[in-house]
Amino acid sequence: MHRLLLTFIFAATMSIAVAPAQSASEAPAAPQKPYRDRLLERALKGDADAQYELGKNYEAGRIGLPKDLAQAQRWYREGAAQGEPYSEFALGVLFNFGKGVKVDYVQAYTWYERAALHTSGGDRDSIVEMRDRVAGKLTHQQLAEAKRAAEQWKPARDKPLVRP
Repeated sequence: MHRLLLTFIFAATMSIAVAPAQSASEAPAAPQKPYRDRLLERALKGDADAQYELGKNYEAGRIGLPKDLAQAQRWYREGAAQGEPYSEFALGVLFNFGKGVKVDYVQAYTWYERAALHTSGGDRDSIVEMRDRVAGKLTHQQLAEAKRAAEQWKPARDKPLVRP
């Protein structure tokens, strides 16, 4: 009986979970910043993907950002300055549909053409389709101007990025 009692006590003590002691060098992890703050930090450091994502979220008013088409355009331009094709395409959409800007089919064509130059496959096909629809709204002179602008466009970075 004594042996049975000892076995029972031993088994009971073995089943108690003991939390490992936290060493002094292991501080609790700091809470992670909200996604929008991390995205802004990346965008300000010149991350073209983050600039596109930030523009998209300002355009839609998501992730705690207000719907702000001027900020969307600003961040799309930053991404486009680095040849980020989805930023270029998004600028084409803004000008094509007058989202926060006056409708400008020359600008729309220019940005769609820039995006088409930087994409392939199905994405490129969709962009080319949009570009060609806009081309049908242009005169021959406007089309030539848009093609020339797309070909000659160079990013102009005359000032560093600043917090919006």
